[in-house]
Amino acid sequence: VWHSDGCPAVKMTYRAAITVPYWSTAVMSAIGKGSIDNGDGTTMYSFDQPVAMPSYLLALAVGDIASCEISPRCKVWSEPSLLDACKFEFSQTESFLQIAEEITDMPYQWVRYDLLCLPPSFPYGGAENPCLTFVTPTLLAGDRSLASVVAHEIAHSWTGNLVTNRTWSHFWLNEGWTMWLQRKIVTKIHNDERFFDFDAIGGWKHLKDDVSLHSPAASRLVLTLGDDDPDDSYSSVPYEKGFHLLYALERMVGSANFLTFARAYLKKFAFLTVRSEEFRDFFNSHFEGSGAVSDVTLKSFDWDSWLYGEGMPPCGEPNFDRTLSSDAEALAKDWIAHDEKDGSNAHPPSADISKWTSPQKVCFLDAMLSGLENRSPLKLSTIKSMKELYKFHETKNCEILFRFCMIGVSSSDEDLYPVVVRFITTQGRMKYVRPLYRALFATEPGKQIAVQTFLDNKDFYHPIAAKMLAGDLGATVSEESNETESESKACTIFGIPFRTFIIGTTAIISIGALLLMKKRR
Repeated sequence: VWHSDGCPAVKMTYRAAITVPYWSTAVMSAIGKGSIDNGDGTTMYSFDQPVAMPSYLLALAVGDIASCEISPRCKVWSEPSLLDACKFEFSQTESFLQIAEEITDMPYQWVRYDLLCLPPSFPYGGAENPCLTFVTPTLLAGDRSLASVVAHEIAHSWTGNLVTNRTWSHFWLNEGWTMWLQRKIVTKIHNDERFFDFDAIGGWKHLKDDVSLHSPAASRLVLTLGDDDPDDSYSSVPYEKGFHLLYALERMVGSANFLTFARAYLKKFAFLTVRSEEFRDFFNSHFEGSGAVSDVTLKSFDWDSWLYGEGMPPCGEPNFDRTLSSDAEALAKDWIAHDEKDGSNAHPPSADISKWTSPQKVCFLDAMLSGLENRSPLKLSTIKSMKELYKFHETKNCEILFRFCMIGVSSSDEDLYPVVVRFITTQGRMKYVRPLYRALFATEPGKQIAVQTFLDNKDFYHPIAAKMLAGDLGATVSEESNETESESKACTIFGIPFRTFIIGTTAIISIGALLLMKKRR
């Protein structure tokens, strides 16, 4: 799998010819134009991307993969053994696309929208390459409950791929807008306007966690680019703080007026790049004298605090509609109250959550984590009761399992450690593995387990994930890792059999590509 680096200010079209071993298939962020058997044990695949796209989205994957159509313009690719699961999990893709087209009042520009399910070491939830979105297999929950990541990557087809931040200082314009559009899409899929706030409640917690974890400077929407490693400051800030800037503007002018503005913004900057100041000026000019909002209110909006200020959004926590989250939040309070009771005769909360949706269970666990922030961890007896009642430690849903593991690790539940270790060594998504390694490392019984588990599995992780985990676990791990750097380098790459997936450009027999570079502002 290869994903290019690049400057977001450069947009380009390209053609490519990729020669690979006969048993493998090549796919790219472009339209496939067919293949030719070279007669020497290799096959050449041809691709064309006639629509100008950001250069950082040039992507290529080669491997023993199979595909299945899920709509006339959508296909899923994966290792053959996962194809049926992918077909089921991502079956809503066409619906997501149609809803996005309806919301934006603009057709999807890149003709095809295919998905490739990557090896489990892939460190992110997804990558929004035109024509070929990359997704993590951690989305395969078996109930389509994590498909909102696909809605996010689809939203990028308008906010990020079509309208692109000029430089990485303005990354929030890609991700904040995409969170807004993602939540609009998922709200329509659920046919319930309350879902917009319900989803944003979880995002607010994620933002709080990241703001407290990173440096104050990393919590600004407009970042000062320097020589620091960008991975060190990567967080939910451009996603969730960016979203809340847009949500604040939407509440100020009204939803219908803001939708009209969003469509005008996409049309104005389509195939171009944009800076935060241009976005601000376009918003003000769009609403000035419109009657949608008074000029006094418009001029009083504190753009400087939003764009350049540090910390949480200056608006404070919005008055979210909590009707969909209230039961989950109430149950979390009941469990924490139960944990605070003395004696072994206290009965745990009896609420039946068997018919709750996965997002409701995630909301419950988020509320538990929030409630535990300023008090001691749960007693082991409470953790045991939760296991017996809910079986969260046995779930296939990674969002639920991750949160329950975080609660159990903070309580030093050693019975849960095998589940945690299995979870962090069978997938490499940084959203899950980094917090869990840090949580293990922060406890006395878990510290050595974290270190040894990382050293035993560091070659499984993507290089970015391995680097970040080594930093999370401190200098001791880095030193031990360097001493064993030359060991265990054969047979597998990221834990995937060599014939199954060729990782990196060195595995490609030959690449012939013509890049037609077009710089556009």
